[in-house]
Amino acid sequence: MNSRLSNTVPRSDRHEKFEMRPASKALGLEIVGLDLSEPADDGTIGLLRNALAENCLLLFRKQKLSPEQHIAFSRKFGELQYHVLQDYAMAGHPELFVISNIRKDGTAIGRAGAGQYWHSDLSYVAEPSLGSIMYAIEIPPTGGDTMFANMYKAYDTLSEPMKRLLEGLKAEHDFAYTQATQIASKTYTRPASADQLAKVPPVQHLVIRTHPESKRKALYVNPGMTTRIVDLAPDESRAILDFIFAHSTKPQFVYRHQWQIGDVVFWDNRSSMHCAIDDYGEHDRRLMVRTTIKDARC
Repeated sequence: MNSRLSNTVPRSDRHEKFEMRPASKALGLEIVGLDLSEPADDGTIGLLRNALAENCLLLFRKQKLSPEQHIAFSRKFGELQYHVLQDYAMAGHPELFVISNIRKDGTAIGRAGAGQYWHSDLSYVAEPSLGSIMYAIEIPPTGGDTMFANMYKAYDTLSEPMKRLLEGLKAEHDFAYTQATQIASKTYTRPASADQLAKVPPVQHLVIRTHPESKRKALYVNPGMTTRIVDLAPDESRAILDFIFAHSTKPQFVYRHQWQIGDVVFWDNRSSMHCAIDDYGEHDRRLMVRTTIKDARC
C-alpha cells in the first residue's frame, strides 16, 4: 500500500476488506467497510498502523462498540494508559476516559469541556501517547466539532534556518500549567487536585521529534501543555513558541471533524495536535469515551 497517496492524490485506496478515502486535504483517512466490533487480524492492524503513521488520523463511521470491544481494538496497537484524572474513568473500565457534560443524580459522569485548547494527549508524561481512540455515543444537535492539525506539514513548511534552530532543542510540558491556564476559569468542571498533579511533574521532550514508524519529522509542542523551550531565554522561548503555535494551526494544516453518532476517530499524538470546540449548549448532551495508547519515551 502506498499510504502517502491519501493526502496527495484525490482517490481512494481499496483493500480486500475495506477502503481508504482521504478525510481532508490536511490530514486523515476514512476507513470504509471495517467493523471494529469484530476482532481484527494482524494484517489489518498492520495496514491501519501504517496508514495512521503517514496520515495522522483514521476515521471509522457507523460503529457500534461495547466498552470491551473498544478496549480490545485499542490494545491491538499497544499498552493502554490510564488518565491521571481517574475520577472520570468509566466504572469498571479504567482504560476508558469519559468526556461528557451529562450529569446523573447531580454528579458528572465524565469530564465536561475537556481539551478545548490545542494539545497532544498526555504530552506531559515521560512516556507520552502513541495515539487516542475516541468513540462518539451522544453528540449535540449542532456544534461540538474537533479540529486536528498536521504537525508533519507544520514542520515541513518551516524555513531551513528555523529547522536548524529548533533541531535538538527541548521543551517543557506541564499538566499543572494546563490546569492553571485552561481549566481554572471553567465553572462546569473540576481542576485536578494537588495529589493528581503531583503524579505528573513537568517533563521535557524534543521540540522536533522523529516519528518512530514513518521516520518523518514533526513539531512536538502545543499551546495547552508546553510552557517553554528550556534551552532558550524566556523572551526568546515565548516568541518562538508563539510563532510555532500560530504556524501549526494555519487552515491548510487543519481538518475540522464534524462528529456523527457511531464515529470512531483514531489520531496519532506523535504527529498531530487537536482542539475541541465549545460551541454547543450547556444542556446539549455530549458523550464520548476515549482510550490512549502508550508510546516509547520521545
